[in-house]
This record gives sequence, C-alpha cells and structure tokens, in this order.
Amino acid sequence: MKNSLICILLAASLLASPIYANEQQTQAHLKTLLGELLQLEQQLDARKQDSHSIVPGSKYRIKPGDSLGDITKRAYGETNIKLGLVMDLIISNNPHAFFRSNANFIYADKVISIPSVDDFRAMLFTGDTDSLLNDSADKSQWIRFP
Repeated sequence: MKNSLICILLAASLLASPIYANEQQTQAHLKTLLGELLQLEQQLDARKQDSHSIVPGSKYRIKPGDSLGDITKRAYGETNIKLGLVMDLIISNNPHAFFRSNANFIYADKVISIPSVDDFRAMLFTGDTDSLLNDSADKSQWIRFP
C-alpha cells in the first residue's frame, strides 16, 4: 500500500517527464513535491479551527456514527491534498481501528492518529532510493514498456 501511495503522489509531477529522467529532472520533481508539502503545511497553519475540525498530527477517538471520510474531511478538507491519500495513510497507520483494513468498517471508541505533514514526508522519503536507481538494482519485477 505504501508504494501505491508514493506512486499516486508522484504521478502528477512525473506525467510530463520523459521516460528516462536525468538527475536534474529528478531534482526538479523532488523540489516540486517538497514545495507541495510545504504548501500543505501553510494551508493547515492558515485555516480556521472550529469545534468540528481535527488537528493533523493529533489523536482522535472515533465516535459512533463517524466515518473515515468525515474524519479525513475534518482534518484535511480545506487543503489541496487528495483525501483518498489521507484515508490510506490513516488506515495503514491505525490498522487496529479497521476491520480487515477496510475503510467502511471502522470501530467506534478506538483512538487513531491523524497523519501530519511530517508523516507524509516520512512516507515519501524513506528507504534507500539511490539503490533503486543504480545499475545493480534487481529489475526483475519492474514493468517494461517497449
């Protein structure tokens, strides 16, 4: 699931890129992604807090009648981030609150952590990406296009 989230987040910036991106193009895409995360952080700081909003990076106790979509909208609704990504990250970080990782089956009275912008950064920029790009990487599972 983590790899699919990374692919979705990078898809917008990589759509216009050539098949074989050089280091300069890769750096440009990373700067764009980091800029989008910074913009998200600024949007969260600038929004008005009301009694129904949920602060990203906090804990939230699920109430009877809550849905994951409502929780996500209350935390990230006024931002540019795709709410489906937030839902996927909430599910992956809080598996105890969902029956079989299904967003439609959420347990009431469970405490979940709402992802912060730093959680998105950690999700995107973990692992040794240099090993994926060098020539000695195992490419047997890669999809190849003619």
